[in-house]
Amino acid sequence: MTKYYTILLIYLLMMGGCTKDPDPVPPIDSNYSYFNLYNFLVEPYDVSWEIDGDVVVSKQLYGSPNLEFRAMEKDSLEMTINAKESGAERIIDGLTRQVEQFQYYLVSIMGNEAEPTILCEPMELKKPSLGSVKLRIMHATMELGPLDLYIGGSTPDHKALSNIQFAQLTEYMEASQENLWQAIIITPYNRTPEDSTLMSYTANNAFLPNHIYMGVLGHTTSSSNSSLNLQLYDQPVN
Repeated sequence: MTKYYTILLIYLLMMGGCTKDPDPVPPIDSNYSYFNLYNFLVEPYDVSWEIDGDVVVSKQLYGSPNLEFRAMEKDSLEMTINAKESGAERIIDGLTRQVEQFQYYLVSIMGNEAEPTILCEPMELKKPSLGSVKLRIMHATMELGPLDLYIGGSTPDHKALSNIQFAQLTEYMEASQENLWQAIIITPYNRTPEDSTLMSYTANNAFLPNHIYMGVLGHTTSSSNSSLNLQLYDQPVN
């Protein structure tokens, strides 16, 4: 079923689901690593986040972003990130990885309690080409198979991404503001928009040139029965 509506743009990565007042963000040249945390777990409860045993977010709603940072004593450190049910001790999923000083990371949980998935991927802060928009896509809807993305129109020459798998975070791509404003269309893999359109967006005037965005293919709420949605998040630019 085709849906037409303007993409929701979230400008403030410090807002949403955090019960404490946000601390000032240190400058990018200080000895910190930075984590943009997202909750796309399809469950009725909220999520809390721990980094190396410290609670950094105690209550995060579905679809909400939080920006956290950690002091780095070395250029590179191993850190453990766990997602828990808010108010409970049970770990839903977690990972341990090497993180770098001065680096931003995107961290997201998705799927459901029976099959959770956590991503932790470095973010690119370099500005797009002058006047262009930089965009990457995250597929967070486990009920859907692989997807294709069209930008600017529905003809084959407008297919920008193909075979986007669940729990995949795509590489960055650049597009013109005009094409993004014109149309964004999402179809099942290898299906044309005229044969099957899952989501279609027009009048996307939220896109601004010289910005970087992450678009998440998810649900409107934490229920798998809720409608599909493409939610857009403004990303840091250096």
